[in-house]
Amino acid sequence: REEEEEERLRQLELERQRAAEEEERRAREEAERQRQQEEEEEARRRAEEARKRKQNLVEEFLSKNGFADANERKKTSGTFSSGFTYPLHAAVRAKDAQAVELLLWAGAEKELKDSAKLTPL
Repeated sequence: REEEEEERLRQLELERQRAAEEEERRAREEAERQRQQEEEEEARRRAEEARKRKQNLVEEFLSKNGFADANERKKTSGTFSSGFTYPLHAAVRAKDAQAVELLLWAGAEKELKDSAKLTPL
C-alpha cells in the first residue's frame, strides 16, 4: 500500500514537471513570436522612413529644378533656341548619380526623349 502511494506521488510529480515544462515551452514560443513581430515592425518602420527620405530627396530635386513630378516636361530656353527637358535628363546632365537613382526609383521614364530627341541615358 505504501509503495502504491509512493508510485502515485511519483506519477503526480512527473505530471507536474511535464506541465511545468510545457508551460515553459509555450512561454518561450510566445516570447519568440513576440520578438519576431517586433523585429518585423521595426523593419517596416525603417523601410517606411527610408521611403520617406527618398521621396523627400526626389521632391527636393524636382522643386529645385522647376519640375512638379518625375515625368513632367519643362520648357527650356537658351541663347539661340528653346525646347523642353525632363527631370531625368536634368539629373544626367548635372552628373547627379543620386538624383538619377532616386528619379528612377520614383518612376521616371528612361525612354522619354527631350526636344533634341535624346533619351536621358
